[in-house]
Amino acid sequence: MSPAGHRTAPMTVLAVGDVVGSDAAGWLADRLPRLREEHEADFVVVNAENCAVTGPIPMDGFGMTVEVIDRLLDAGVDAITGGNHSWDGPDVDDVLAYPQVVRPVNLDETRGRGLITLTRGDRTLTVINLLSPTAALPGMKAPQPEPLWPSWTALAAAEDLPGAILIDLHGESPWEKASLAAALDGQVSALVGTHTHDPTLRGHLLPAGTAYVAELGMTGPLGFTGGGFDPAHFAARLRGEDHTALPPYELATGPMSLGAVRVDIGADGSATAIDRIT
Repeated sequence: MSPAGHRTAPMTVLAVGDVVGSDAAGWLADRLPRLREEHEADFVVVNAENCAVTGPIPMDGFGMTVEVIDRLLDAGVDAITGGNHSWDGPDVDDVLAYPQVVRPVNLDETRGRGLITLTRGDRTLTVINLLSPTAALPGMKAPQPEPLWPSWTALAAAEDLPGAILIDLHGESPWEKASLAAALDGQVSALVGTHTHDPTLRGHLLPAGTAYVAELGMTGPLGFTGGGFDPAHFAARLRGEDHTALPPYELATGPMSLGAVRVDIGADGSATAIDRIT
């Protein structure tokens, strides 16, 4: 499956979906050592673009802060991926400067990096972040992403992508995510979807060895509709109302939920299993 010379020792990767709020980040950080041991995870990849809610919403209040990112890294997270909120929040320049933070690669941006290669012993994992145009909404600070397939082909031609390859595709459409996974079957070890926060139950092992799940899901409080915060603003926008007149977004209450999968990858870079963790 992997290109010649890009083999790696077998590994297990724990991929965690959108962390919503600093309390959720702390909750995950407290449990991560046990989760890592229980699932014998060699690498942990976490989407944390919503891990800090810091100010006025709709746009500036999401994002990442140095304090919360430090908490996740100190707990053992190996790579932090993002999406359309990677450019929000007060600490954006400092956060994107972290070598462990990966922002979407398919856009014109000089800050940060769009991929990272992780090594532990004889195991090597390359993590790539892609942003779908479906997730780059008007008014957001995220640069407009380039189309997915041309971006991938250009990246694969220009970059050395060693070891197993995991892609976090941040986007709205499950069909788009499934289409890219099918197009990349046998070229990458895993493609996991993020952004919509509502987890899809099934993971898939595609014929040529790529593991795929449409949506990792949200890691955070389960109240309201399960997205981690009050959906009143979204409902108002759907009705054509001025959602900016509403009070700021509120984080949900209720029990915490973990949106995550475990992916087992063989020595040739092919996935051998993908299992949801709850």
